[in-house]
Amino acid sequence: MSRPVRVTFGPGAFLAGAFLTVLVFGFPLGFPGYLYGTLSALLLGMPLALAAGVCMRPVRNQLLHVLAVSAAGLVTGMLTLMFITGSHWPAMWGTVLWTGLCAALGRAAVSGLVTIHDAAGHQPGVPAPAPLEP
Repeated sequence: MSRPVRVTFGPGAFLAGAFLTVLVFGFPLGFPGYLYGTLSALLLGMPLALAAGVCMRPVRNQLLHVLAVSAAGLVTGMLTLMFITGSHWPAMWGTVLWTGLCAALGRAAVSGLVTIHDAAGHQPGVPAPAPLEP
């Protein structure tokens, strides 16, 4: 049994959200922030955000989509810092939170670019048409 797809997003929405996420992430950190932000977004963040978006397609509520992508950003930040700093990543926990916040901002910014489908085109408050009979 499959659930109906209610939210679809194209490459324009996905790439715009990823670009905005890296732009906001690197702003306070300067060139190293843009460099590490771009590399971690390409290698880990974008695949995790895409997986979260595909898993969330049946969910209509955009706030839940923002929270799922934020969680993907938190995982990206934590794994990237663990790779860069080894076991000393808890000393930079603020960067992990900043990564999750930037991912949430990037996803929230493109909420208007996604297409939300209602079940069978039915609108709330409007009676459903009578079925056709032979």
